Amino acid sequence: MAMLRELRERVLEAGKRLRAYDLIVMAGGTVAARDPETDLCVITPSGMEYEDLRWDDMCVIDIKTYELVDGYRRPSCACDMFTKVLRERPDILCVTHSHSRYATAYAVCNREIPVVTTTHGNLVGGAVPCTHWVHPDPHNEEYLQDIVDTMGKGYAVNIRNHGLVVGGPTVEEAIENIITCEVSAQIAFIAEQLGNPYYLNEDEADRAHKFAKSVVGQHIK
Repeated sequence: MAMLRELRERVLEAGKRLRAYDLIVMAGGTVAARDPETDLCVITPSGMEYEDLRWDDMCVIDIKTYELVDGYRRPSCACDMFTKVLRERPDILCVTHSHSRYATAYAVCNREIPVVTTTHGNLVGGAVPCTHWVHPDPHNEEYLQDIVDTMGKGYAVNIRNHGLVVGGPTVEEAIENIITCEVSAQIAFIAEQLGNPYYLNEDEADRAHKFAKSVVGQHIK
């Protein structure tokens, strides 16, 4: 019996949602999820579009060595980036990645994505910061640590001239968060064309986030 079938099905569905919400073109997106019981990572395969994939196309890898544990596809070439976040942020069980148009435009301009709506505050909790330097070469530890450090305690970071890395406590919440980041970037762009937009400050965004976490969903205690 193949390992972690349910989680692999959820990761595949998440990848399809990235495409459905127009956050990726061709194979330009990744989903990686950590199984808290085994500490293995399920990640989407490298360079493959999601429409015709099956759950067993999803790769199960060792979260520290990136070695393939189960599956027959080659995992994402950026395994080190996603597993770095998953290892250093135990509160995050899924990381998503896309090169969505509006969010990446902010990364190209080295600008944070501001909190333009209370919905952004509700889900993501704060502005989306940009990493400090462009890195077109193979990843090194400084580059990976910069991503984690720039993300801080938040759920999202925008990699300079590249795109979003967004996490969440579940696969489904991580996907919701990355969709929200892209929508926020688009709204911010439109609002700036209209002129004089108001951005939520840190306190307002934090209050919106705490409020949503206390009332939204079906399992609130």
